[in-house]
Amino acid sequence: MLRQYSNFLITVGQIKNPAKRVALFDRLAKKEACFPIIVSPYAYISSYTKIGEGTIIMHGAVVNAGAVIGKNCIINTSSVIEHDAVIGDHCHISTSSVVNGGVKIGKQSFVGSNTVIREYIEIGENSVIGAGLRVMHNLPPESFEKA
Repeated sequence: MLRQYSNFLITVGQIKNPAKRVALFDRLAKKEACFPIIVSPYAYISSYTKIGEGTIIMHGAVVNAGAVIGKNCIINTSSVIEHDAVIGDHCHISTSSVVNGGVKIGKQSFVGSNTVIREYIEIGENSVIGAGLRVMHNLPPESFEKA
């Protein structure tokens, strides 16, 4: 397939386990595929952000100054990534979630719809946060928070 196409976007979502999404990305990366950054024309992205290859930012999303988003991430519809937040590689931030300023989310983590993460919270890698939660304290790696 790389002979015919050079650009790829991983369209597999991520709930509870990012393994398939990461494996597809890694397999294509080894074959030197290109992963463009896809940004909806209806999203707002500060010119002072960094966004990794293969990340998609959907309609109505807001990414503010100083934010860093890793590679192969999904920033879903109407989600907000505030100033100086850091989203690790292969993360999925679901619809209408709010990641406040200075938050750090470890790689391969999932944040459910309508979740709000208080400013300067750190969430360890491979964590899952269920829909509609309010995260008010740091979470270690491989946390599983549900309502």
